[in-house]
Amino acid sequence: MKQTNIPFQTWDIDLLVDYILKFHHRNTRKYGGELLQRLTRLAATHHELESVAAHFRNSMADLDLHCQKEENVLYPYILALFDAAEKGEQLEAFHCGTIEHPINAMMADHTDETERHERIAELTNNYTAPENAEPEYRKAIDDLRLFRDYLLEHIHVENEVLFPRALALEGKTVAL
Repeated sequence: MKQTNIPFQTWDIDLLVDYILKFHHRNTRKYGGELLQRLTRLAATHHELESVAAHFRNSMADLDLHCQKEENVLYPYILALFDAAEKGEQLEAFHCGTIEHPINAMMADHTDETERHERIAELTNNYTAPENAEPEYRKAIDDLRLFRDYLLEHIHVENEVLFPRALALEGKTVAL
């Protein structure tokens, strides 16, 4: 992952969740959807991009489902944990006991997406357009690399910062 100067580890959990939702989830859907349309159009005349477009289409479908799970199940509970801790209150246990299982499922999704985007990198010669490629082709390949970089940041923030802190907070805030 490209190193960032953003000190995510110093942010409160609610700010991390807001950032992930408002920057990563929103942009994944918006720019990923736009990029998928462009890749699909390009693949119609550049057959070497058919597999790239197919992998990216599957990525977008899986990422949408992944984001929905976080938005509708995991993040509301993480925010409730944060709120309870801020107020010095105890919170009831997560409906399936602990958030460890859903976090492990999200991390498995992250591994799958990382592998899928490694395959896209292989198929695009590490995001390098052919020498004679037209500008739209070059832009799509550059945007694929940028999408992957932001995806890796998203995964890093969740796996390395948010999830460990949420698990620790759960241990302090919930009587299991």
